[in-house]
Amino acid sequence: MTSLELTQWALGSQLTLGRGEPLFRQGEEVGGALHFVRGGHLKLYQTCDDGMQRIIEFARPGDWLGVDTIGEQFRHASAVALTDCQVDVVEYRHLAELMDEEPYSCDLFSAMLSREIDRQQLAAAILRSAGACQRIVMFLLQRAGPAPQAPSQEMHSPLPMSRQDISDYLGLTPATVSRTLSALKRNGWISLGQRGFVVQCRAALEQLAEGAPLAIAAQGE
Repeated sequence: MTSLELTQWALGSQLTLGRGEPLFRQGEEVGGALHFVRGGHLKLYQTCDDGMQRIIEFARPGDWLGVDTIGEQFRHASAVALTDCQVDVVEYRHLAELMDEEPYSCDLFSAMLSREIDRQQLAAAILRSAGACQRIVMFLLQRAGPAPQAPSQEMHSPLPMSRQDISDYLGLTPATVSRTLSALKRNGWISLGQRGFVVQCRAALEQLAEGAPLAIAAQGE
């Protein structure tokens, strides 16, 4: 279910968040609604007993938040805006009414759930990866999305989160993340810009993501 389809059926009210503003907090009541990220980027995290944050997800335009809490009373995590954001709030009852009135919407909702499951499975696969380089490269490929249709076309992929956030999410140190990104850049496989990157050699990154020897990642060092 896309943002265009939400507009078509007037399901969601829209929230505007500034950078650093919370969308919801861990432990709050779910409130019977899903959130659709129309624009901007958010960080989802859990606060541990010792007060430390454990980052569990980065959300971007097109993502749904709250699928994991359907049927739950309280939220499992907090969500805070990494950039200015526009988020649609879609109440369960409106979705139920729509599926009664528009049979086509059932297929859309099923597709949405399938995409969210795929996204969470990919995130879990990244965190299960054994090597630091493999985790970082899989994370970059996830952020970059599918390869552009034109081989020569370059697509800038945002990285609005800090190196500290990336390292916390991947279970690595900020120094390891920075060294690996620098090595990938020196090899010409990515270019780095202000809060973003461009994939220059997807084939090389995909080899690393599949577990190619770390010596490949170290070329040029």
